Amino acid sequence: MNWKNDPNLSAMSDMDHLTQVTHSLTDAIHANPDDARTWFLRGNAYLDRGAYEFAVSDYSKAIELTPDDSVAYNNRGIAFRNSGNTDLAIADYRKALDLDQDYRDAHNNLGMALSDREEYDDAITHFTRAIELDPHYWYAYNNRGMALWATGHRDEGIRDYERAKQLATSTPQ
Repeated sequence: MNWKNDPNLSAMSDMDHLTQVTHSLTDAIHANPDDARTWFLRGNAYLDRGAYEFAVSDYSKAIELTPDDSVAYNNRGIAFRNSGNTDLAIADYRKALDLDQDYRDAHNNLGMALSDREEYDDAITHFTRAIELDPHYWYAYNNRGMALWATGHRDEGIRDYERAKQLATSTPQ
């Protein structure tokens, strides 16, 4: 309990903070129900809380209001994937890429969902594209390493793991 008197620490948990954010955004939605950005932000708060069904609902409303929002499709895909709906996640990642073919995170996320279905060759293609778009994206190297390992390309996988480790631990220039 010594931490309670430490002025550098908050007594509020991350979950409490996310609950407050959600309540605040709910008030904003009531004030302006056609504000896609607020729906999107509340979806993010729900996603961070692990309330995936609520996140899907809010992202769906944001998409209804702004159907060309690739980030909303990507994030809804994350919520679908986290709730075990891999097929719906893949459909959303593909839609995000239809809207923005150079969306690094959507390529990486699609690769992860394809890996969930053990479609490793297609997953590797998307991880590779994410790396082409951002050669410093350590997360895609790590994910591609796992997919390469799963397909028996262990030496290549190890190289990707080493590159991911190097990038993740290096100081940004």
